[in-house]
Amino acid sequence: MDNLTLANSTEITPTRSIGERVIQAIVLSIICLTSVLGNALVAATIHFDYRLHKPTFYFIASLSVADIIVGAVYVPFFAVAVLDGWGFGTIWCDVLAVTVSLSFNASLVTLALVSWDRYLAITKPLRYQAFMTSERAAALIAGAWVHSLFWAASPSVGWGEIAFDLDTNICRIEWSSKVESSKVYSLFLAFFAFFIPTAIMIYCYCKIFKVARHHVKQIKQNSVSSQQSVTVNDTRALKTILIVIGAFAVAWLPYTMFSLTKLFAPGVVKVEATGSNAVLTVTLLNGCINPVIYSLRDKRFRNGIRKRLCPCCVKTEASQEFSCVTGVHSASRYTNPTVIVTSF
Repeated sequence: MDNLTLANSTEITPTRSIGERVIQAIVLSIICLTSVLGNALVAATIHFDYRLHKPTFYFIASLSVADIIVGAVYVPFFAVAVLDGWGFGTIWCDVLAVTVSLSFNASLVTLALVSWDRYLAITKPLRYQAFMTSERAAALIAGAWVHSLFWAASPSVGWGEIAFDLDTNICRIEWSSKVESSKVYSLFLAFFAFFIPTAIMIYCYCKIFKVARHHVKQIKQNSVSSQQSVTVNDTRALKTILIVIGAFAVAWLPYTMFSLTKLFAPGVVKVEATGSNAVLTVTLLNGCINPVIYSLRDKRFRNGIRKRLCPCCVKTEASQEFSCVTGVHSASRYTNPTVIVTSF
């Protein structure tokens, strides 16, 4: 990107009111804090709770890392640019464009991996444990990040373009470039980083629902309680992942649609500065939604996050529980065991 172009771009008089930009900067500051803190707590909970040392939760940790990167690196500079324009130089502007593209690509590919993981767990439960090991999950996560970094960093080395957006005062991947090589890059990016992961998710969940429906019919016919228990647990985990994917889709869909419109129908849709900033801000909201979903849906995350935030509270509860247990044991020494059993 040309330094002169960037310098001239930042001198243009802003088309939005001061109040609108201040409100957006405040929202971005909240997104920054909650994204970094919330996802750091999720990652820490997975790290310290041995019960969560499973492939599915490793994928969730990867999602959290992607959100932390955006919250810590991209959002603060975007918030400053909203108020004062871009003043951090061309190189850093390019770095932030690569950062947000990396996060989006890594999140989408990881969600496809989570979908495949749930597909294997539900459709091939007997083979799942042997196939989806921690080592294999780590290799898949590493591959997802390498794949995402390749597509995000390619414009920095000449394949594709990074442009300064006059509406948002920050750099982004240029989807509507007239250069032939950049058009090819945009098409490949849309296909390999968006359409393929999306197709994998759709395929996996269609198969999952088909199998789940079949299991439910079997349970009703045979009344097998153990199968029902497994199905309920799998269904709850599946619903949590679906909520995460739904939140991701709602947050990223407007931005993705605008980007694809620029790629396949340039000049057809013109979005004003207010709309462009609103779309990008809603997209960044996704980073602080996932920790809330995990906390509401999974007691282990809820307790783990509370333990990280207030370890003294957890210790107090643990000591009270220990006192109750020792009290019961002491009473049992002087009480008729039959009475104890009856009281339970």
